[in-house]
Amino acid sequence: SQFSADLAHELRTPISNIRGEAEVTLTRPRTLEDYRNVIESIAAECERLSGIVDNLLFLTRAEGVDRQIERSVFAARPAIEKIAAYYRTIAEERGISITNKSEGEVYADALLFDRALSNLLDNALRFTPDGGEITIATETKPDCTELAVEDTGCGIPPQHLSRVCDRFYRVDSSRSSQGTGLGLALVKSITDLHGGTVAVASEVNRGTTITLTFPTKERSQNSLHAI
Repeated sequence: SQFSADLAHELRTPISNIRGEAEVTLTRPRTLEDYRNVIESIAAECERLSGIVDNLLFLTRAEGVDRQIERSVFAARPAIEKIAAYYRTIAEERGISITNKSEGEVYADALLFDRALSNLLDNALRFTPDGGEITIATETKPDCTELAVEDTGCGIPPQHLSRVCDRFYRVDSSRSSQGTGLGLALVKSITDLHGGTVAVASEVNRGTTITLTFPTKERSQNSLHAI
């Protein structure tokens, strides 16, 4: 019931915005510029709705018992640099640096790995002030590869850390316009599919580090044999 209530609330806002703008616009004739502004605003709300639906569909499929992933071993640095380069263009406009310190290899589904990292960088950019820093690093251990995204953002109060990966959960409801509350839920689903984990460490006004683990090929194969 809580999930249904959260979903209804999440969908109600953009739908109300679309309806309200359309109704107000139709009350009297408008200039072409007015109509264009309203259409652009409605298009933005539709994009938000589409994003919510796409993410929910992904979560539903990810949690299906028959969900298969196509894992391969790939070099971490170039895979991460491809995603970092895209977000670096956005970050530079705000004076935020994105540094890639990744080395070694990752055993994962490449597309899902990209999606998890994209969500982490999107989240880090959203809550890192202008002039801040975001660092991406990997560490290879005997049984897994760790991917860590560290930012110098506003941080997360301790009482919220255990729930930040829940669907629609936001640390501060007043910042609801900044996201759908599904980003970290998607990241957790992806790591769950790989048999990995998500760890969140944060300090208010100092920043947040989110660390994902992806089991090595040998460990993953041993787990399948055990099953």
